[in-house]
Amino acid sequence: MHSMIASFLAFAFGLMFMSALLPGMVVRDTGSALKAAAICGVLSVVVGKLLFAVLSLIFFFPILITGPLGAFVVQTFVNAVLLTITENLVDGVRFQRWRTALWAAVGLTLLQLIASRGVGG
Repeated sequence: MHSMIASFLAFAFGLMFMSALLPGMVVRDTGSALKAAAICGVLSVVVGKLLFAVLSLIFFFPILITGPLGAFVVQTFVNAVLLTITENLVDGVRFQRWRTALWAAVGLTLLQLIASRGVGG
């Protein structure tokens, strides 16, 4: 439970932080970041796990060869897809291009990894 809360808060904080770093990414306010984090969390449970499993099967051998880096790349791609879906559901979050969402996903995936390792063990 603590790792889920830490992941949620890291994601919301990460959205605000990444919007300050990335031109082409807009997060209107903290409320929008919290809504987006909640929606991405739900989408991650509903769609993200399935998408990760399918992509892991498709890219099994590259992931096997590259190890954790390959799994990180797949998770980043899944997060980019979830961010794009979230952008359509939350008014205050916008990405100018797909590439911007992908860079935001890289940062957010790193933050989630750090948050889950810090709290979970």
